[in-house]
Amino acid sequence: MMNRAEEDYIKTIYELTIEKKQPLMKTNELSERLGFSDQSINEMIKKLEKKNLVSFIPYKGISLTNKGKQVAIRMVRAHRIWEVFLTEKLGMPWESVHVDAEMLEHATSPEVLEKLYHYLGDPKYCQHGNPIPNLKGQMNPISVTSLDEMNIGDTFKITRVMDYKELLVYLNQHEIKLNDTYQIKSKDTFNGLLIISDHQKEKTITVKTAKMLFGHKMS
Repeated sequence: MMNRAEEDYIKTIYELTIEKKQPLMKTNELSERLGFSDQSINEMIKKLEKKNLVSFIPYKGISLTNKGKQVAIRMVRAHRIWEVFLTEKLGMPWESVHVDAEMLEHATSPEVLEKLYHYLGDPKYCQHGNPIPNLKGQMNPISVTSLDEMNIGDTFKITRVMDYKELLVYLNQHEIKLNDTYQIKSKDTFNGLLIISDHQKEKTITVKTAKMLFGHKMS
């Protein structure tokens, strides 16, 4: 049996490997995402290794075993399907669904999850733009190019945002949402500011925010 903390670690490792397109994760990348100390991370990795959920290669990183990957896919799939349900069917705002989806993902049977998935019309992405894997772990591409990587004059379509409550509240306040298209008007690297425009209004955002908005350059 696995406890919730162990499942969350497995899920995070999987999400990072997909986002970064690399098979091995460094412990510092995990601690950065989860907000835990290196010591806590190392202790959990040892527990997961004993359960044959991860493989740890000294000086290289951590990877999921086939068993660990199956657990991760199930958790990620459940979490994102519940986020779609909570926003689309219950009308909850996108900044408020993470905690509830986190609880529900641990308590949902495979049968209920599949019925919910089909009820929602087999969605391909959650409300934050993260792809929903199928039962075999196959899913649509994930957007990994950040707004911060664009140059002045580029036009950028936002298709994914980091699922951080503070960020989502900020985006609400500035009326920035998924599938919006913006042109980069200026970049002030010294002060860490970008001015973007949707051809109606200019908005100033920080580089920190721009690094958490993903999508693709429009031709």
